[in-house]
Amino acid sequence: MPLLLHIFYGSDSSQVYELQRHITHLQQAGGPLEKFYTKLQGIWRKIDFRRPNAMKCSPDIQQYNQLVQEDRAYTFLDRLDDRLDNIRSDVLQMQPFLSVEQAYAHVRREALPQAVMTIGDLGPVSSAVLASKCLTLGPANSSSIGSSSGSRKNHATSKSRAATNTM
Repeated sequence: MPLLLHIFYGSDSSQVYELQRHITHLQQAGGPLEKFYTKLQGIWRKIDFRRPNAMKCSPDIQQYNQLVQEDRAYTFLDRLDDRLDNIRSDVLQMQPFLSVEQAYAHVRREALPQAVMTIGDLGPVSSAVLASKCLTLGPANSSSIGSSSGSRKNHATSKSRAATNTM
């Protein structure tokens, strides 16, 4: 690499360092789980590109990849919101330990019912409140929550109509 390009882009080591720093400071911070996980995956891909595995022996490569997946699962779980502590504890107790993809799938599967129950506990909610709750769950989940809320609203409307008709 010519010296000028090397100075402009930096070395792979400095780029990996910056990417690792970004991961260190990354938190879910109440945002959508999907967006948080996608950010992590993107950073990990950049790191993998800059630090390819040079091993030749298949068993060693497999063991190394398993350790990398385990470390990434720990990182993912560590940076989740505190409201997901119970789910995080469940994942940490699973044997064999899950890959980061499996951990994400488990957390996502378990977090959705938890979020829906939280919204359901609010009783009748305004569309603004429901929209804000859906924003924190992520767009993939908002349609199922919206339809659940809509059916609850339709049920409440039909109950009030029935009460009016019996009077």
